[in-house]
Amino acid sequence: MSSFSPQLSGAHALVTGGTKGIGRVIVETLLNEGANVSYCSRNVRGDEFANFEGVNGEVLAVGTSVDIADTSSIKNWVEAAAQKFGRIDLVVPCACPMFMEPTLEHWEKSFQADVLGLINLINESAPHLEKQKGSIVVISSLAGFEVKLPIVRSPYSTMKRAQATLAKDYGRWLAPRGVRINTIIPGAIDTPPVLQPDGTLESSLFHQSAEADPAWYEKLVSSIPLGEVGQGQDIANAVVFLGSRLSKFINGANLIVDGGMSEAL
Repeated sequence: MSSFSPQLSGAHALVTGGTKGIGRVIVETLLNEGANVSYCSRNVRGDEFANFEGVNGEVLAVGTSVDIADTSSIKNWVEAAAQKFGRIDLVVPCACPMFMEPTLEHWEKSFQADVLGLINLINESAPHLEKQKGSIVVISSLAGFEVKLPIVRSPYSTMKRAQATLAKDYGRWLAPRGVRINTIIPGAIDTPPVLQPDGTLESSLFHQSAEADPAWYEKLVSSIPLGEVGQGQDIANAVVFLGSRLSKFINGANLIVDGGMSEAL
């Protein structure tokens, strides 16, 4: 759980990619902070957080199936969420389609989702955020700043860097309206397994990769000065900080959460 005292009680947050991985941990943490959460993903059952201990009569988690690359889908989701809860205080773009092949098709799909989709989400949510002096926290990736194999030449790294640049630009544009935008740059992050409807546990792709190639995992850990990979909760805690008034004078910043793995300043 978050180590902060509740900072977002009564707030309403939007989280894309909220059904698994880092996005799911972010949703759980925001619920624990006392915020209502509207989350989306391509495939949503709607009951992903029904049994989460942080969900009670005071907070709600509402799931919607949304294609972040589709303009009308994003617009309808934002408007419906704002209407249901009467406000939007925080937006966390976390969905990542992971187009990794250096083909024109993957470049186009990645640009549509990661860049145009982010622009669309910001534009649709900004009027609501302005009313609450709210915040946007973009979840990018260290891959966008220090490109290493096997993602060289893939759209993923380029688009993740583009998201950070976009957030910086929009942060300056929206600041006079009271809306802040910051970016979190996760390094090597593992997340808890997800309980599926059939009772099985689905491990994260990161965890699966570590089990499939122990040598790769050991080499990865050895490259991190803190000597361990991060957890989804580390990213979620950073979201609480940047998404609340704790960081009211931070705008257009990149917060690297990587255990010291990155080499550049």
